[in-house]
Amino acid sequence: MTGGRRAAQRTGPLAGPVDLPGLEVAPPGVLPVPGNRWDLALAVAPADAREPTPVHDPADARDPAGTCDSAAAHSGAHSGAHSAAHSGAHSDAHSGAHSGAHSAAHSDAHSDAHSDARSAAHFDAHSDAPARGGPPSVTVVVTHFEQPRELARTLHALTRQTGAGTTWRDVEVVVADDGSREAPAVPDGVRLVRQADRGFRAGAARNLGAAAGRGEVLVFLDADTTPEPGFLTAMVRLPACCPEALVVGRRRHADLAATDPATPVEQVGPQRELPAPAWLDDAYTASRDLLDADERSYRFVIAAVLACSRWLFEGLGGFDETFRAYGGEDWELAARVWRHGGLLAHAPDAVAWHDGPDWAGRDEVERRARKLDETLAVARRLDGPGATTTGLRLGPPDPVVVVAEGLDPTGVAVCVDSLLAALPRARVHLSRADHARLGGADDRLRLGRPDLRTASRLLEVRRPVRGPAAGWRAVLDAVGGVDAPGAVGVGGEGASGDGPGDGAAEWLRLTDLRTVRRRRRWARAGAEGVDALFGETTLTGLDLRPVAPDASLESYLGGWG
Repeated sequence: MTGGRRAAQRTGPLAGPVDLPGLEVAPPGVLPVPGNRWDLALAVAPADAREPTPVHDPADARDPAGTCDSAAAHSGAHSGAHSAAHSGAHSDAHSGAHSGAHSAAHSDAHSDAHSDARSAAHFDAHSDAPARGGPPSVTVVVTHFEQPRELARTLHALTRQTGAGTTWRDVEVVVADDGSREAPAVPDGVRLVRQADRGFRAGAARNLGAAAGRGEVLVFLDADTTPEPGFLTAMVRLPACCPEALVVGRRRHADLAATDPATPVEQVGPQRELPAPAWLDDAYTASRDLLDADERSYRFVIAAVLACSRWLFEGLGGFDETFRAYGGEDWELAARVWRHGGLLAHAPDAVAWHDGPDWAGRDEVERRARKLDETLAVARRLDGPGATTTGLRLGPPDPVVVVAEGLDPTGVAVCVDSLLAALPRARVHLSRADHARLGGADDRLRLGRPDLRTASRLLEVRRPVRGPAAGWRAVLDAVGGVDAPGAVGVGGEGASGDGPGDGAAEWLRLTDLRTVRRRRRWARAGAEGVDALFGETTLTGLDLRPVAPDASLESYLGGWG
């Protein structure tokens, strides 16, 4: 059989990367000794990385494990997503005013991976969830570009929010202008920050707005997306009790162009409603509002109606500012939150009305061109299934592979070739001797320890193995999905391998690094029962087998051995 089946499901402490000495960027040529383990808690940022800005009064601190029961319920080991239903009018206004949008999309080919690695690793290693007493303060960031009438409607709606003193307190509003020709007019008490017009830089504008505020919870709106009175209460509820949560609200669509900005949107919206994207509603229903989220659920997060704690946002570095064309920055943020152990959630009662139709209702040629550019921009930055290419190497490497030292050189050559034929986006880290023998022409072969600070999956090769592509892919698939374990082992005692020399030690071990990061952070917070959430599985029935001790590379390449 070419697939695999899970057996011997176990819960409790993960083996492999969780319990082992430090993982930090080692000098070139240094690999862990055989049997050494990895410890992602020590994957710290360089010495110049700054601590996240504290936003909670230590005098009010209490055990965060006691404040987050609802979030633990919201996802035991789990996570949202941006649809083509992004903020249309903002996008339209930008497209008409910015020249070279298409070329700008291609100028983003490489995100600032080093910066992402520094902030994310520091968050993983040092950022325990903040404890809090009482309702949180809130900063609402409203992104704007050439939409004065829509902005006036949204700012007016923010003065009508309910829930002050119970769910939230001390709301401040920051308008983040993305390079409009003239500064928008804002009422007293609303702060305005602006950036130069250098393309569609909504992500950078949101970062600018967030930095200008002091709220413990951040809520993001687009100027053309007007909230109903209960919006803030519904959006703030989960981040207030679980700082790891990234929450997306419900965006409905209506033709509001001819309406008075002062008219309550909860009245005029339903009267002039336009179709909403059915696929997005279906996704929320199927996932129970992202309770059953997985590594693909980033696609259901839209920045036009988004909220999270400042702790989470600053700890992971905010939006990726290298996006300079329409769309994708919210998907990338959601995927990063997921990769570092955060939660994704949908708040269906957090309703805001977008002025205009869903993106799918627009000009077909324009829509397809923009969607292609957006998809490629995301594919260059993400490594997960469904996010990037499988043959083209556009995104970050996945999985990161470490081959143990001291293995048979022929076996290593056969194993690495078999693996890369099946998983061309993998990056393989070898010992000095193996790299000297195999490295050079193929830049996927690296010398020394890997930097796992932003990696998603770690595959440890403890014994040379070979097999068809379906067998290798089945190993990766085993840590995907809603109920996936934190790690899977292949081979070893009890394995039904077809090849010679089955032994007691595992041949391969794949670890979902998201679960490692999350487990460590929760354990540092003193949460009980963490180990029970993260299990491991042994895979059997794969068409993978150990490379025979007497195998030759010649016979492998020639097809007779």
